[in-house]
Amino acid sequence: MRKFSHEERSLVKSIVATLSIKRIPELEIIKEVERQTGKTITTRFLYYVKEQIKKESSKWYSQLRESEFEYIFEFKERVNEIVDLQRRHYQIIDDNANNPGIQQASLVALHKLNVTLSSYFDIVPHLTSTGLRQSQKEIERETQQQADRTSGIRISPAGHHTRMPLVDNCQCIPNGINTDTVRHIECRYCLQVWCPRALGGQDWCPNPECSNGIKGSKFRPYDENYTWIECTSGCGMWFKTEEILQAHLAAYTH
Repeated sequence: MRKFSHEERSLVKSIVATLSIKRIPELEIIKEVERQTGKTITTRFLYYVKEQIKKESSKWYSQLRESEFEYIFEFKERVNEIVDLQRRHYQIIDDNANNPGIQQASLVALHKLNVTLSSYFDIVPHLTSTGLRQSQKEIERETQQQADRTSGIRISPAGHHTRMPLVDNCQCIPNGINTDTVRHIECRYCLQVWCPRALGGQDWCPNPECSNGIKGSKFRPYDENYTWIECTSGCGMWFKTEEILQAHLAAYTH
């Protein structure tokens, strides 16, 4: 088997990935690789390529899961591609008023694009890390609410009776603070719950792995409420406020 160049290896991966999804037999995949590259491969090399594709796909998926914003950005790009294809097919239909055959073909393609786009919007809440955590959190919350409805009152670590969900280092009821209302904060991205009194009134997520906190986002998110700030000390991450950026600089060495 002759050695493949970098470009040829990328082409082989593309061929193997595309044909494997279509359940094409391995012998047919080997023939297609030979047809497009002029070089032969063995079944062992084909197995190696498939394993590489799996590892790269797993790494890509894990990276997307690490940042809510990155996943949303990637998802938006796929939606934009479908919308652009829809626009082109509408243009084909308008330009071929006297050719029903072409119009019919574009209408069929449009229907498939509409189904794909609908599927994207149906599954995205369950594919994002926040969506997965939200589903798990909802189950836990419903279970806890059921327990609250049954028992009504729980005991805090300091022995106080409370209906408020207890969190670590709570400085409200456990310390006997005289207040008529008690409220904790929950991050809408990672669903971390914390006591703002325990953190000196901090209103941003203390979870070190949350891209909405000191970890930061790898690119500037679209945010209608905040103008995100880029860290210029070397990491290039983006942060919602100057306070979070300063906390990031204090926590990480650049």
